[in-house]
Amino acid sequence: MQIIQPNKCRSEFELVIIGGGCSGLSLALALCRLADKPDLIPSTLIIEPRPCYTNDRSWCYWEKEDKKNSDLVRKKWQAWEFSSNSISYRQASKRGWKYHYVPAITFYNSAERNISLNPNLTLLKDSRVVDVNPQDNHIEILIESCSVDNNIKTEKVAAKQIVDTRIPENVDVSSAVLKQIFFGFEVVMNKSHRFPDVARVMENMRVDDKGFVFDYVLPIDSNSILVEFTRFAEKSLSPESLRKDAMESLRRVCGGSGYHIVREEYGMIPMGLRGKLKPKDARWIHTGLGAGAARPSTGYAFKRIQHWADRCAERILEGRNAHGFLPDNPLLMWMDKVFLRTIANNPAIAPQLFLSLARKVSPESLLRFLTDQPTMRDLLAIVLALPKLALFHSALAQIYHEIRAINWSHA
Repeated sequence: MQIIQPNKCRSEFELVIIGGGCSGLSLALALCRLADKPDLIPSTLIIEPRPCYTNDRSWCYWEKEDKKNSDLVRKKWQAWEFSSNSISYRQASKRGWKYHYVPAITFYNSAERNISLNPNLTLLKDSRVVDVNPQDNHIEILIESCSVDNNIKTEKVAAKQIVDTRIPENVDVSSAVLKQIFFGFEVVMNKSHRFPDVARVMENMRVDDKGFVFDYVLPIDSNSILVEFTRFAEKSLSPESLRKDAMESLRRVCGGSGYHIVREEYGMIPMGLRGKLKPKDARWIHTGLGAGAARPSTGYAFKRIQHWADRCAERILEGRNAHGFLPDNPLLMWMDKVFLRTIANNPAIAPQLFLSLARKVSPESLLRFLTDQPTMRDLLAIVLALPKLALFHSALAQIYHEIRAINWSHA
């Protein structure tokens, strides 16, 4: 390939978003939605490495009534289930909570459509950032793009501020207490299935020689099913290493019924990243999975990203600097750490932990906890529902770990 040498800064933008994934596109959509007039949106460039978007993943979340994302939601379930061995607990909310399913391609298409309608927004695909160089009055960004004739073109752009969705260089994903790794298939059955209309969010929870695993089963319509195999692991594993297990889960769920696979999805979510991310430059902030997008104890990210995008867009439209994810409630953060440490230290107890939550905690309390808005009564209900001895040992271990970390930082 021919490499075209970089030129001087030929383009200037008020905002550059590095990464056109869920976080980057959500911020662009929030700017479109919250601006009083389209021309009030700052000139924005979104840089995305993928040449085109595909239906590569799903986003799910609990919500009562989500009018903002109603056009993105393909399916809602009024009940959800947790199971292990022959024990299962089904929950349903009396206050309107439902489990929502958003296919990635629906979200991507909506974002591209809205971006194309606003002249102040530019989505640059098949491109990647190779260097970021802060200057006194702007930030220089060096971009490599693939041209139509497959040549690599490099150019510089200048930005007043950057929202960077990549994993920060000083964040070690392998340091996460646990990694939630998954591989799944969406299939179409040869004939209508007879599964109940229930989101089986943690199906057949079990422990093998590598740790805690479970299946995730969503009956999307009368013929379509999404089946994922999920593993909580201390060590980093490639999602591809789970393909065989995912196929076994798929065959177990479908039984002898015929089906054909229409797509795959896979990924890795860090749970409980250690350390705090401190921006070196207030004009260059990080967001995404490496900077707090996913809830540490669950891996759920979509609604957290939407809330962040709205707050961040409001600041940008007011002429202020963007900001990253705000810290969770300190007590909630500490409970997440203890919960993750309990599973990491004793994976065999994980099915019991989740079954206890499903059996002893009301759906409303559990959902407020899972969606980052628990009351003190909800937190107390969570603590009382879980096995005390294992949590006590993990709490002591967490306190000891934090004391050592403080002493090490002082040294």
